[in-house]
Amino acid sequence: MRYRVLGALEVRGGDRWISLGPAKWRMLLAVLLCHANRTVPTERLLDELWGEEDRPRSAGKLLQTYVSRLRQTLGDESGEVLITDKQGYKAHGYRLAVDDADFDAHRFEQLVEEGRRGLDRDGPEAAAERLREALRLWRGTPFQDVPPSPSVQAETARLTELRLRAVDARVEADLRCGRHASVLGELETLTAEHPFREDLRGRQMLALYRSGRQADALAAYRALRRSLAEELGVEPTPALQRLHQRILAGDEALMPPEHREERPAPAPRAASRGPRQLPPASPAFTGRHGEVAVIRTLLEEQDGYGAEGADGADGGAGGASGRPVVIAAIDGTGGVGKSSLVIHAAHQLADRFPDGQLYVDLHGATAGLTALDPGEVLGRFLRALGVDGSQVPGDTDEASAQFRSLAAGRRLLVILDNAASVEQVRPLLPAGPGCSALVTSREMLTTLEGATHLHLDVLPRDQAVALLERIVGTERVRAEPEEAEAITRLCGGLPLALRIAGARLAARPGRSLRSLVTKLTDARGRLDELSFGDLAVRTSFQVSYDGFREGRRSDDQDAARAFRLLSALPGPDVSLPVATALLGLTPGRTESALERLVDAQLLESPDSIRYHMHDLLRLFASERAEQEDSEAERSAAVTRGLSCYLATAQQAVTLLDPLRPWPRHPVDGAAVPLSDGAEAEAWLKAELRNLLAAVAYAVDGPEPVARLGVWLAQSLQWFLYPRAHAQDLQTVNELAINAARRLGDLESEAWGLDHLAGAHWLRRAYGEVRACLEDALEIWRELGHHEGELRSLCNLADALCELGLHEEAIEVQQGQLALARKTGDLAAEVIGLGNLGRAHRGLGRPEEALTCFKESLEGARRAGNIHHEGFALYEMGITYMEQGRFPEGRTHLDQALPVWKQPGTYESWRGHTWSGLFPACMTLDIGPGPR
Repeated sequence: MRYRVLGALEVRGGDRWISLGPAKWRMLLAVLLCHANRTVPTERLLDELWGEEDRPRSAGKLLQTYVSRLRQTLGDESGEVLITDKQGYKAHGYRLAVDDADFDAHRFEQLVEEGRRGLDRDGPEAAAERLREALRLWRGTPFQDVPPSPSVQAETARLTELRLRAVDARVEADLRCGRHASVLGELETLTAEHPFREDLRGRQMLALYRSGRQADALAAYRALRRSLAEELGVEPTPALQRLHQRILAGDEALMPPEHREERPAPAPRAASRGPRQLPPASPAFTGRHGEVAVIRTLLEEQDGYGAEGADGADGGAGGASGRPVVIAAIDGTGGVGKSSLVIHAAHQLADRFPDGQLYVDLHGATAGLTALDPGEVLGRFLRALGVDGSQVPGDTDEASAQFRSLAAGRRLLVILDNAASVEQVRPLLPAGPGCSALVTSREMLTTLEGATHLHLDVLPRDQAVALLERIVGTERVRAEPEEAEAITRLCGGLPLALRIAGARLAARPGRSLRSLVTKLTDARGRLDELSFGDLAVRTSFQVSYDGFREGRRSDDQDAARAFRLLSALPGPDVSLPVATALLGLTPGRTESALERLVDAQLLESPDSIRYHMHDLLRLFASERAEQEDSEAERSAAVTRGLSCYLATAQQAVTLLDPLRPWPRHPVDGAAVPLSDGAEAEAWLKAELRNLLAAVAYAVDGPEPVARLGVWLAQSLQWFLYPRAHAQDLQTVNELAINAARRLGDLESEAWGLDHLAGAHWLRRAYGEVRACLEDALEIWRELGHHEGELRSLCNLADALCELGLHEEAIEVQQGQLALARKTGDLAAEVIGLGNLGRAHRGLGRPEEALTCFKESLEGARRAGNIHHEGFALYEMGITYMEQGRFPEGRTHLDQALPVWKQPGTYESWRGHTWSGLFPACMTLDIGPGPR
């Protein structure tokens, strides 16, 4: 027999690894393995399995039964493997005979010892290989599926510490072999996880120094020294201080011997850690040992791990083996726990992907939401990997190619959760051999090339009961074992149903399990309901929901109504103020209702004011709303929620840029209170996904709702544009334009075209910019809308300059200036003069350009427009610089610098201004002016 404890407890008999059944069997085997080849006294085994206080009277007989069952599992009816040590006729204890080669913990310790001996003998290459072989045996936390006992807890702690020492030794071996670049990513993760391990910090410092990053090595020392002083009140060890001094002195002796060649390392990465987007693992996650092992094996084999006898992989940052990207596609019914499984597995494997973990919920089966467009997701991924928003391609194929290029040479784990189709997933897959992808979907993605498919079924009985114990409490469940098994049976072993049933019980500590069994058994048409389409967990939802609808507490009816109406509002979550508007209640009553739902796990609350409804719960709530609330009431609730979004968005963008003439629309609803630009920015960032979803939902609705969606898209323009969210900007404005055309709203169509031009501008698609603006101008002129016409003319002139058509730009801009002066629009005249100056400068006419900029500056000061005063000063300074008139250029740029600190200006232009000052400072050998 072979045994594995470096992860889930497993036994291999014949050609497959098997998991043991009941928890007590696993505990017994685990304790015997903790003391392998040594006799464990019977009294100690009884204490390990039950403790002194909870030991049943029949504990001795139960132990004999467990030993007998364990022997049957091991094929050891003769008792030659699980040996009984006797004193007279009575069993004194039990001893498990184990060959070191057949026990992964013993084999691990042997390999680690061999590796250390190799290091002592100055054989680092062989030592590194031995230590890697040892670390491959790890599949997770030791004894991770075994209930805790004194021996198991002590052995887990000992093995975990030994693994960390083995990782440190393997890193030392790699450094001796000259592979300093390949261990940097791993050391960054290790030092973050173990901030006071000075041996690891020393390895990191040495690797950084050998990679030509002396400053980063010294910074790593300073960070450790500061942490030690603040947290522990001590200084680094003398050895680390000496290493610091040698690095500070640039000691060449620290460099590796010249004959050791650097192995190929991953593509250069920034010093900062890559994206870590994994959601928190569920603390109630239970079981799934086989499925987790399959995922681990797949991802470990990617780097050449998983050979016979290799049960895990080291999390080093070395290059990949050249195999194709590994894709695991997990399918199963809604609520079966696909997301929990992949997030749990991903956290276990995270250290194997030091360049980052990317996560996205693709909303393939999210009620009220359209599946995410691959282009939008690629934009998120690229920005997370450091690509500037303005550089994200608008074309999905092009963005996918850029993503694959960035992923090449990196070790990335990509989790694509809740996928709708293969077509949605395919562009989001990396191609680099060091990358892996985990995909979940309700459908089996059979045409996903190269994927290994894993179907997730309901939980077996023992794991379902264990899940219930974690939620409700072990003592309470074990007091009613038959009722606990009945609940798991009536819930069909579906994890989502079990979590909700458990929450109901946990929220009512005085209620018996039998009372819930009675309710589940009496559920109306339960079997029919479970076979009805996707709503496989309706019975469990109904139990929790009925607790509110039929309750007698004052807030029960509020909670039931909130549950129903929240399903009508689009977006991944909802904040407390928006929910208050949606429900038309006071903030106190709304919070009370929502918190009651959180207690029953009908809602999730990631923080104190945000609430999220699970996909299937949203479907169930929507069905209840259709049956219990009139269409007029549902429509009024949605309108209140959307109006709150619009009113707050209009308020927020005004606070961000108070000098801009916004198109404001009358809104019958209260805004979320915001006091300044910082609060406005924070609100827009927090609500952005909801606001985009609200636009997409509203524009397809009846006229009043559609208009709210169009106006909301207009409000988002000057939040999305300055932050270069080109994809989002394009999406919302295309939706708004289509809706405006359906409504016959020419003015909104023209605003949408003008704003869509901004999205194209961010991608430098100036031909598309020109086309949108020319279409907008036709509408403005038809309407006689001078404000819109003036704006679009300015933007068109800018686009023509970017296209190199400066003469045409001057003609357009002169027309804009004539209209601005005719209508007395000083602000438009100021902007137009600046644009005209840039066009002249583009044609090599600096004096004409300066004349325009001076007039623009005078007009901006007359109008009190600090924003365009800064632009005029900047443009004058740059023009002087281009002429070599550095003192004049410096004067104007110095005057522009403080402007960008004022409200209503773009602080990013402060950086442009500093860059413009550089030639003057270098030529005149002076510093810049006021900051």
